[in-house]
Amino acid sequence: MTAARPTVLLTGSTGVIGANLLPALAARHDVTALVYRRRPEGATTCVQADLTVDGLGLSVRRRTELAAGIDVIVHCGGLTDFAPRDHSAFDNVNADGTRRILELAEEARVPVVLLSSAAAAFEVPGDDLAARSMRAYGQSKRRAEELATHCSQPVAIVRTALLFAARSAPTAPRHQFPHALFTALLQARPGGLPLQRDHWADILPMETLVDYVTALTEAQIRGDATAPGLHWVTAGPARLTAADLERACIDFLKEAGRPASGPLLAEPATPQPRVRGMARVAQIGFLPPDQPDMPSHLNRLLPTQVTRTDVLQALAHNVRRCAPWGS
Repeated sequence: MTAARPTVLLTGSTGVIGANLLPALAARHDVTALVYRRRPEGATTCVQADLTVDGLGLSVRRRTELAAGIDVIVHCGGLTDFAPRDHSAFDNVNADGTRRILELAEEARVPVVLLSSAAAAFEVPGDDLAARSMRAYGQSKRRAEELATHCSQPVAIVRTALLFAARSAPTAPRHQFPHALFTALLQARPGGLPLQRDHWADILPMETLVDYVTALTEAQIRGDATAPGLHWVTAGPARLTAADLERACIDFLKEAGRPASGPLLAEPATPQPRVRGMARVAQIGFLPPDQPDMPSHLNRLLPTQVTRTDVLQALAHNVRRCAPWGS
């Protein structure tokens, strides 16, 4: 199907990324949201389905109707919980769920934009729960990417970094890293987080990812031959160090009349109880200074690369929204 106003099939429309993509896509296209339970506002129509069931849990008739009415699939649905009871859930949702979406794309003969993760490119060491969970997540995303390479339809794979909440979002997703990290730092316990200040993380403004994926979706609809393949959507050289995060939190605490009595980070060499929880996730998620910047392909479809000023402004805005005290 190709109409004056193409139809996008969007999965994960109630998730952190999908909820931001939906209004951007709906401004230009009709959007059919593939939903499991919650129904998002702003979609043209919703179809209840299940990524964990073969055939997506749809009848043959409903699946045929769905396939006949779409022009592109944007697949954001996935499992991001870093402590599931069963790590096989990552494969069932992120990998096998992607396989089921790719099968639908082949039936509909439409291209796909697949939201992956930079975690697919890294192997996390360690045998503790946090390391095993993050490793299982990255492996499931890598398997999804491998499945995409065998799809008969054009697939554009988007490896995105960590994300700041959009400025327009009603709340910050505090259950997700990095916002859980900001909340922990704002507890203002001196030396509460054992993390080296020169280690870094790639955190991108949500608006930049939305702009890129929207442009990529349109390129796929046009049949642009350069659209399929791997796209790194990251901050690249505009990466942030742990010291940048500490400074933003200290500045906000001072502004809020709750000044920190000392540094918020501690050298990991300092004697500590067994590192766990957010401290362990942060240590895994931040990379040493000799690790090269992540690749960034933003200028393939956007006018400019995100700047350090852009990222620092997003950092300050997000820290402000993560205050662990009442407004």
